[in-house]
Amino acid sequence: MQDSEGLVNLAELSQQQKFFFDQLKSGGWDLPTGLKNLGIDPKNWLKEVSYGRVRYEWNNDGSRNINSGRVFGGWIAAMADHIVSMTMASALKDDEWFTTMELTTRMFRPMEPGLITIHGNLISRGRTTGYVEANFTDERNRLIAKAASIKAIRERHELMTPDSEKD
Repeated sequence: MQDSEGLVNLAELSQQQKFFFDQLKSGGWDLPTGLKNLGIDPKNWLKEVSYGRVRYEWNNDGSRNINSGRVFGGWIAAMADHIVSMTMASALKDDEWFTTMELTTRMFRPMEPGLITIHGNLISRGRTTGYVEANFTDERNRLIAKAASIKAIRERHELMTPDSEKD
């Protein structure tokens, strides 16, 4: 969207990203195999999306535990990668896409069964890189994990393969 001076307004989702998130939330987008295999379910867990922000709600039923009351850290990292990626996706212009350059995930306490809320936030967006964070909180609003990621922003054609063009 452009303002009266012809400048792109980066405070709103681009048309490309509106379509992408509509498809993601409706189940109209065929999830990548990795998300399916991990059991990450954006159709049911993605609750809000706006420019540079997402909110997911995941009901931790214990099915991803490594021990009683302890979610497998690798699954937390995979979920974190998805959240920060969707956060970055929300801040792209038409014909842009991204790839992960760096991802860090820190767990501060066990993820006990119950509702886990994950907020993704764009911290900084430049022309070629973005920095995003995600906070995982429990039902008592305690910070239980945090992820941070640097994303490389490129023209869509540079990163998309023929198989991925359908999204």
